[in-house]
Amino acid sequence: MRIGFNFQTIDKYISGVEYYFLGLLNGLLSIDKRNEYIVYTNQPCLVKRHIRPSKNLKIFEIRHLRTRMARIFWEHTQLPRLAVRQRLDLLHCPSYICPLYRSSVPYVVTIHDTIAIEHQKWCKQMNSLYFNLFMRAAAKRASCIITVSKCTTVDLKRNFNIPVSKVRMIYPGIDNIFKARKDYLRCSNIRRRYNLPIHYILYVGNIEPKKNIRTLLCVQKKLSEKGLQHKLVIVGKRSWKNKAELKEISREIISDNVIWTKYVDRNDLPCIYQMADLFIFPSLYEGFGFPPLEAMACGTPVISTSRGALNETVSNAAIVVEPYSIGQIIRAAISIITDSSLRKKHIDLGLKQSSLFNWERTAAETLSLYEEMLTTNG
Repeated sequence: MRIGFNFQTIDKYISGVEYYFLGLLNGLLSIDKRNEYIVYTNQPCLVKRHIRPSKNLKIFEIRHLRTRMARIFWEHTQLPRLAVRQRLDLLHCPSYICPLYRSSVPYVVTIHDTIAIEHQKWCKQMNSLYFNLFMRAAAKRASCIITVSKCTTVDLKRNFNIPVSKVRMIYPGIDNIFKARKDYLRCSNIRRRYNLPIHYILYVGNIEPKKNIRTLLCVQKKLSEKGLQHKLVIVGKRSWKNKAELKEISREIISDNVIWTKYVDRNDLPCIYQMADLFIFPSLYEGFGFPPLEAMACGTPVISTSRGALNETVSNAAIVVEPYSIGQIIRAAISIITDSSLRKKHIDLGLKQSSLFNWERTAAETLSLYEEMLTTNG
């Protein structure tokens, strides 16, 4: 099979959806030496930095996609023609949207969530309009839709009138750099690089409305008032609709309660997780939710909400809280930090839970789907 991937991104600071594609491709290349994989991308250097070299991988650079409008035009008009011209057996679009233009090459599209449709207040207005139009079209055009959780599957079926047989749920994996075994020298260097305190509570994720950062900042302030010496370390880039969050973060930085590292190198994250005493994830909705599982894989106890897919991904390995219940989060945080037996229990449960998600399994299920599709269509 000749399998194509459409991977375009304008932002050099990538996050969950992009890491989904990179993890899936690495998984496919590790288990499959027979089929050929072609990546169409405007970021070839980024792909080469994250993907191991392989004889059955080709990276096809799309040079002119420097703006979002250029990318959208190319994806919907030129990509389908290129797929036919290069004799692909199928084209996998791992980021919500596949071409409007129909071609003889079947499309697979991965839809990670329906936030832009069901929770428009959390999105940029133009993003919401774009995804409302093009995600619905993609759901109709695609031969198969991959969802990343049971939650997203339910949301998709509720919003789109599509056959059940067209949807396949396949969990993503967790990168194998996230592990509990510490490299103490490296961790010491990273602590100095980011000016991390000896004891801290950690949050990893973008600064955007659905992440519920303001509740976390309030929790940190009250913990500090109760005499807890832990600072809050926020790791993540600023995204959209976050003026209030940024203002509060700046205020807490001045009061010496918060450290904001902004975006950090992916390879530094394991040590940052490992050195944290606690990871808190107060998200209002996740289609999957990588950070809590990454923290668990690094041996860090987790407090999380159960909104969206988090109920199925973190399961009972995390202490589950309501996102706006400041008192509940405070009590959970104090319990984890002060009760060593409870802490060990959730570390052990987290290590077990996170081990269920690996890219080889994701790749094997996805490859099986590709083969099934071609057998059906052929």
